Amino acid sequence: MMMKILRVNLLEKQLRAQVIKEYLNSLGTNECVCFTCGNASKALRAVGLDVVSVGINEELKPNKWFEPEEIERTFKRFNATSGYLNIFLLNRIADRMRSALGELEDNEYLVPTGSGETILVLTIAYPEKNFYPLREGTPETKYDEGCPLNRLIEAIINKQGPYDT
Repeated sequence: MMMKILRVNLLEKQLRAQVIKEYLNSLGTNECVCFTCGNASKALRAVGLDVVSVGINEELKPNKWFEPEEIERTFKRFNATSGYLNIFLLNRIADRMRSALGELEDNEYLVPTGSGETILVLTIAYPEKNFYPLREGTPETKYDEGCPLNRLIEAIINKQGPYDT
């Protein structure tokens, strides 16, 4: 039986943007930086945040992979890049994701995946379910070797066992 594809990436971006906005506002700021293919920055701007957006289709274009320290040192803003959020923010996003989606019928899903953040959020929200990355060849689902969540997502998948796409 083929696994269902769970397309919740844009929902996750909307929920994370709201969580980030609340967090930043509690710190008395509205500023962040986001390395993105475009969706994360769009969602952050939609909730009213002042975003420095870096990406191939953004106002700033990276010429290399930036490590977290380089991002902090260069931009001196909160790093809102997918895959770089603190666990407490991911927990908050997971709570909202579960509220938005309700109960999921199946036990296994393919999830269009870039940084792996959506899979991690879903795993936190639904620890009893299995989520596997789906790379569709789009900028949003491209595998990047430097993503900080790669090893964690691989560990989660390895614990879940093999899957058939």
